[in-house]
Amino acid sequence: MRFLGQRKVTNCSLCGREVKHKYKPSRNWNIEGILCGDCHIEKTKEFILKEQEPAVETCALCKAAIEEGGSKKAKWQWNLEAGAVVCASCFDKKDMEFEKRVNYCAACGVKMGIIRYNPKPTWNVDGQLCRNCWDLKNRKEVAQ
Repeated sequence: MRFLGQRKVTNCSLCGREVKHKYKPSRNWNIEGILCGDCHIEKTKEFILKEQEPAVETCALCKAAIEEGGSKKAKWQWNLEAGAVVCASCFDKKDMEFEKRVNYCAACGVKMGIIRYNPKPTWNVDGQLCRNCWDLKNRKEVAQ
């Protein structure tokens, strides 16, 4: 039973000392509980130094190490992991592939206009089709 003026005694999660002023650790520190002032300062220093270290990034596509300043963020349409980083050469290749898949017919390679046709799942075609190719595939399917 606590009386008026008495407070619950809290101990530091790291050193176990009684805490007068409570400090909540950051989420990315992976520490449960409350910290004392000294432990909070030490952990803050540790994580600031870790963030300042140059991290070696690797390309999400070719897995090669990327030089500092040579990385580009992948576009969300490419269906890669969130926040994926790719090297400049892979970025250019993937961007050209994506533009080709979106703007050109998957069967004949003609540049498509506004109207595009999605292939039926049974056709196993990756991309979209122009009207002529879609009609041709559909006639073949109906004839069988």
